[in-house]
Amino acid sequence: MAGELEFIMQRFHDYYARSPPPPPERFGRREFGFMFFDKTFVQRHLGFAKEADFHSFLRDRVPSHSYYSSAYYKDPGAEKMEDKTWLGADLIFDLDADHIPGAESLSYTEMLARVKQEMIRLLDDYILGDLGFEEPYLKVTFSGGRGYHAHVSDPRVQMLRSHERREIVDYIIGTDLNMDWLVPERTVAEKRYGSTGRVQTIQTRILPSSSNGGWKGKLGRALPGFLDELESTGAVGARARYSALGGEKQEVVAAFYDDLFGGPQGKRGGDLILQKGNLADLKDRHVPLFARLIEQDLRPRLAGEVDEPVTSDIKRLIRLPFSLHGKTGLRVQKMTRDELDDFDPLRDAVPATLDDTPIKLKMMKRTEIKLKGERFFLEGSVEVPEFAALFLLCRREAELA
Repeated sequence: MAGELEFIMQRFHDYYARSPPPPPERFGRREFGFMFFDKTFVQRHLGFAKEADFHSFLRDRVPSHSYYSSAYYKDPGAEKMEDKTWLGADLIFDLDADHIPGAESLSYTEMLARVKQEMIRLLDDYILGDLGFEEPYLKVTFSGGRGYHAHVSDPRVQMLRSHERREIVDYIIGTDLNMDWLVPERTVAEKRYGSTGRVQTIQTRILPSSSNGGWKGKLGRALPGFLDELESTGAVGARARYSALGGEKQEVVAAFYDDLFGGPQGKRGGDLILQKGNLADLKDRHVPLFARLIEQDLRPRLAGEVDEPVTSDIKRLIRLPFSLHGKTGLRVQKMTRDELDDFDPLRDAVPATLDDTPIKLKMMKRTEIKLKGERFFLEGSVEVPEFAALFLLCRREAELA
């Protein structure tokens, strides 16, 4: 792989010579770390006083991966963490393909699309939504590999410690969400029996309104669609699809479905519980079953995906925007939330320093990929543009012919 390594390092060198990344905000307070193509160690505890020194390091040392600290330090170049003097840190949200169920079975292109979709949901539902952060303090980056990062530089969060940041993650992923708070039990009626005076208390659960804030509002807005899905699935397929019903006998599930959807048109139990905001119109034995569906099947869908260790770490090294990723050759691209909608990593993160110069490769396996709008079907000995060659060599899907 000596020839391939030389090819890759030369293109990385050309990129850093011609398109050096702008220094991050509060540049002189950041720690930097680097990995290299031809070395096994990570070099960190570096600080740069001058932008020129920063750029010459990238150009001359040609790192395979470049990182900077989410934290600000009085002395970022100190070799011991305790000597750096921590001054605060940005709040970082990391979403990678590892956090997406089923991503391992997707192609690289499909995986990138799925992760982007989840990042948009994380941003809109939580970071800009429930948590209320403002866009001027938000920067989104494509990692150059398999995911996205969201950087929040709001002064209100910069002094939060690890346990406080972990609570933010717990809210996003719904850790220990209390169902008795989310759909609380209430007494809706009492029945008295004859001369004995015996009283039976009838309990139900109250459903949250779509106008509520936070998790209650999420659930309230999701319930109509969830009921439609339940009905379309049908009692026969429900036990296989929903974990809350998997352990129930088929006749129990059938009776539950009849209670929810078996009435005259417009009089379904499911319609009534949404109109009234409670489960009083369900048979008593079906109320806990519906509550379990909410807890086990609906709630997990509404949770956001995020890497807890990254967000809670107040001294994290995160990928440097506009650096190159050593396993793809793609640029770590920074963007706004609005720019994310139309962003395509395999089009927009290809380094502009690469051109259409033909490069001969030998493919390690049959590969189909679309780069810069051009679709490639590759197998055996091929000739591809320089920008495609770097991507394929970095991903070790090819070698130089």
